[in-house]
Amino acid sequence: MREIRTFELDGRDAPTRSVIDRPQTLRVTRGQIWLTIEGSADDHWLDAGASVELMPYTTIWVSGTTDASWFSMASDSTRASARRLGEIVRAWFARRTTWPRIAISKA
Repeated sequence: MREIRTFELDGRDAPTRSVIDRPQTLRVTRGQIWLTIEGSADDHWLDAGASVELMPYTTIWVSGTTDASWFSMASDSTRASARRLGEIVRAWFARRTTWPRIAISKA
């Protein structure tokens, strides 16, 4: 089973902090959002259709730039996550010594 959560941000809302606990995909579905990934030197301005793959143990800050910006967070299925436990552990140790790597795609 996959979990998908949808969030709506108002331009007046304060930036929201979230700690990623498992591999997730952040996808902007409406408007534009500002995304900061702790440990990364760059901020990201994402328009509707853009997505970012987030690794476990990553802390992000998200804010909307318009009156109604929407984004979704989708996680892998429980079985897929369980099979990739070794990958998660390796990613966690790798993040302790290197800058975070993200992949941004435009749909």
